[in-house]
Amino acid sequence: MAMNNLKHSLPPLPPIQGELMLDVYTHRSMLSKAIDEDTVHGNTERLAELGSSVLSMLVVYTLYSEKPMLPAHDLKMRQADMLSDKNIGDWLSLYGLKAKIRCPDRSVLDKPEEARFVFNSYVGAVYTQKGLQEVMNWIGRLVNPSSEPPVAPGESSNNQPAATPPPPPPTYYSQPLPLPPPPPSTAPPPMPSMPPPAPSQGVLAIFNQTCMQRGLTVEWKPEMTGPPHNPRWEVKCIVSGQHRGTGAGRNQKQAKEQAATEAYQYMQATGWGLL
Repeated sequence: MAMNNLKHSLPPLPPIQGELMLDVYTHRSMLSKAIDEDTVHGNTERLAELGSSVLSMLVVYTLYSEKPMLPAHDLKMRQADMLSDKNIGDWLSLYGLKAKIRCPDRSVLDKPEEARFVFNSYVGAVYTQKGLQEVMNWIGRLVNPSSEPPVAPGESSNNQPAATPPPPPPTYYSQPLPLPPPPPSTAPPPMPSMPPPAPSQGVLAIFNQTCMQRGLTVEWKPEMTGPPHNPRWEVKCIVSGQHRGTGAGRNQKQAKEQAATEAYQYMQATGWGLL
């Protein structure tokens, strides 16, 4: 298929947000391999491993769902063909992901294993933030642009979770239940209200979780200055389009943590509103 025709048939790329987007768009040579327990994914190595498994499973499940049914040998051959180095490289370029990666030596992105790592990381990020059906809708149309993607295993046909079973019938007792104790004659004194504590550790994870619960979007804008052997990072925290914190440090993680702390304190002071 010609490159222009392939681009024309591509389904939309599901967006990712927050720290996952920051890490996916940064080449792994610039990130620590240590597992960060304060994030939802730990590091990009784990994210790429998750994305690789999800991508492989959904490609073969899309082929498995086709009618007429494909023999097992054909499933295996078509899955390998769909996930070839050429297809992965084409998807990375056509979606513009390759151009967004921050990398000291961009020539390494031409290597098939690096292109596959970046694409798998993006799949893992979409799965982590959006869930299985969102990835199925995307990958299913990559595999077969002319058909609706199948419903992911465990999902209902309208992408809603299956209905919970009805509660068990009430238990009837042969003896009457005891009456509750009478209320006290005087109400107990109210407990003193305590202000919400500012987190001393894991502020980045708590900040991201709080923003997600309140329907706020978080975007991180990193910038590196100085020589590669002695870089200085500045990261800005953008909450629903508004600058709310800035952090600086010798690495992205330190700068992002400071930006999250400043943004958290600001949002706490304003009641998590967008003034």
